[in-house]
Amino acid sequence: MARAYATLLVLLMVIVGVATISIVGLNIVRSRYENTANTMTALKRSFAADDKPDWDYWTRTSSLNTSMTFVRVRAYRGNKHVRTFYSRHARRFLRDDWRSARLLKNINIRYQSKVGVYYRASSWSHRDKEHVHYEIWVSLNNVLRLFRTIFLTIVGITILGLVLGIPVIYILARRLNQPLLDLTTAAQNIVNTDQPNYQETLPVPDAPDEVHNLSLEFNRLLRSLNQQVLRNRQFVSDASHELRTPIAGIRGHVALIRRHGRDHPEIIPDSLVAIDDESLKMQHLIVSLLQLSRMDQAELARTAVDLCPLVQKVVAQLQAQVSQTINVQLPLRAVACANADSVEQILSALVMNAQKYSPERSTITVGLAVVAARVMLTVSDHGIGIPANEKPKVFDRFYRVDSSRSKQVAGTGLGLAIVQRLVELNGGQVTIADNLPRGTRFVVTLPGAQASN
Repeated sequence: MARAYATLLVLLMVIVGVATISIVGLNIVRSRYENTANTMTALKRSFAADDKPDWDYWTRTSSLNTSMTFVRVRAYRGNKHVRTFYSRHARRFLRDDWRSARLLKNINIRYQSKVGVYYRASSWSHRDKEHVHYEIWVSLNNVLRLFRTIFLTIVGITILGLVLGIPVIYILARRLNQPLLDLTTAAQNIVNTDQPNYQETLPVPDAPDEVHNLSLEFNRLLRSLNQQVLRNRQFVSDASHELRTPIAGIRGHVALIRRHGRDHPEIIPDSLVAIDDESLKMQHLIVSLLQLSRMDQAELARTAVDLCPLVQKVVAQLQAQVSQTINVQLPLRAVACANADSVEQILSALVMNAQKYSPERSTITVGLAVVAARVMLTVSDHGIGIPANEKPKVFDRFYRVDSSRSKQVAGTGLGLAIVQRLVELNGGQVTIADNLPRGTRFVVTLPGAQASN
């Protein structure tokens, strides 16, 4: 960064210097050219009163220093030279012309070793059957001295600016880079640590603001990644735990059959039933895991669908599978922007979840409502309820409320996690509330068809 800033400073100083010299030089040259044109005009006017130049008039009206300006005027009749006039010291100046060296052919700038650099201007005029040729040699020595002074001043300022600016740039760059170096060092330490606790954070400097904000965003990203790692580790641990139980049961019954099956064949049917039940649990668990894995990258095609007939169809199918009475409360119409198949799966999972934790002769209520261009699907039960501190966790994978962790309540702890993911894929959200005086109410909010448009 310091090298880039130093290079930028050098380029900037050089560009400013060249631009300044060019602009000043062009203005000086233009000014001298205009003064020469005015001097030429004054020279022509000096012939107004007589047939020879009025040098006093020309000296008074000229905008140049006439002591350093030389003039030659030659008159011609036809092609014949008639007469020639010289300003003061012009004859001697022109006699030394043979020693001069032309610098620029088209611009008529000449150099003489004795008097320096001169600019030659010429013009023709017609008067009294004569053609008059005017020649003026204007000194550029003072212009060159001024230009040299300006050039040396700008070069000196540029060098001084670079001498002072480059160290300042390196100091400022070091101060600006230090927070970034600290971030880099902290990140390397986190990467190279042997036993990460997934709580590490990067230092957040107070200044500059850009690095401060960058550090905050890095920490947010780091926390998100750490949480994802912890969730994955917990997921693997929970999956291993859930699979360990049926595997242990299967191996136990296999060992039982091996030891006593020949002597007590009556135990074989019961063991086979137990093995079948445990393998079925494993199958359900694996299917749920695969479903969750696919849904992490899935996208659902959503359309406008009236949920009223869909709810009636799903409830009719589930009523034969549950012992509780399912009460349906529906409006005339509730159109949501959703995927119909996934909504059926959501409703089925919520009803079956309510069935697990509700008394057999209780009522499960399924309702629909349209509120502020959104459709709300509710499933309420009169079961054991969920404590307030457990509500944020029930959608975690494999999480089950402590009071329900028993073999009497079947399940893998993945059903509500699948429900939450399906709701998110439909652009909605799912919340939990108490169903007073007792029980739980799940509320699924989906975007209405008009809101999606």
